[in-house]
Amino acid sequence: MNENKPIPRMRTAPKIVAEIKAVDPGSEVTEHYVRQLVKDGKVPVVWAGTKALINLDDVLELLRLGTCRAEPAPCVVGGIRQINAKRPV
Repeated sequence: MNENKPIPRMRTAPKIVAEIKAVDPGSEVTEHYVRQLVKDGKVPVVWAGTKALINLDDVLELLRLGTCRAEPAPCVVGGIRQINAKRPV
């Protein structure tokens, strides 16, 4: 085993939230949010049976960097899509 790399801090969603709240009691991060990050594939997960283990440092890095909002999908009806174009006045 490589001695230079630290052991990953693998936690369940409730324990990740508990660690974040221990450092920042006013944090708005919830278990639902952490689980959604896993579901959306934004953070890697290791499955131990039915338990999802998530690297705490990956979640903290994602929170530090932020995420982008998804663009809404264009509305298509019968193969015709709406174009938002304004006429010059």
